[in-house]
Amino acid sequence: MPRKTQGLPGVALRGFGLVDLAVALAVLAILLYFLLDRVLYMQEVAEKTEVEETVRSINYGLRLEAASRIARGPDPGRLALEKDNPIKWLNAPPRNYVGEHEKAPGHAKPGYWYYQLQSRQLIYRPNRAERLRVEGMKEKELRFDVRRNGVSSQPRLVPLPAYVWFDDRAGGNR
Repeated sequence: MPRKTQGLPGVALRGFGLVDLAVALAVLAILLYFLLDRVLYMQEVAEKTEVEETVRSINYGLRLEAASRIARGPDPGRLALEKDNPIKWLNAPPRNYVGEHEKAPGHAKPGYWYYQLQSRQLIYRPNRAERLRVEGMKEKELRFDVRRNGVSSQPRLVPLPAYVWFDDRAGGNR
């Protein structure tokens, strides 16, 4: 039975019922689900962008070092760019670079770069990889090798194997 208010004769107030509370909580839970999904999506987009920017910076550093080597002339004591750690050609390594290792470092949290000495590859282990597909690999990691471009012989990082991070049909970029 509704309660009567003291100051207003004839006006009945209803309280907030259990069903109303359950509906409000359900709506709130749905909104939080979609918000969390968008936040995780944006984190993965940001990680992909950071990886692309790091690769772009390394490619720029490789081109500068190649030009410098051409200007200085041949030096038999120098390693070929393809056999050296490409991180050396940056002013500063990426904040999440953990160094040179024989195998993946077990102590590092996902979202890090390392240079694998045996294969001479720069490897990135992503933190968020729900929308990452790497051809022919179960593990979601990006491997890069320094290769020379056939026409201009400019060195650059090449992903091995190829990968797609966000399918183009879904509106993302490669």
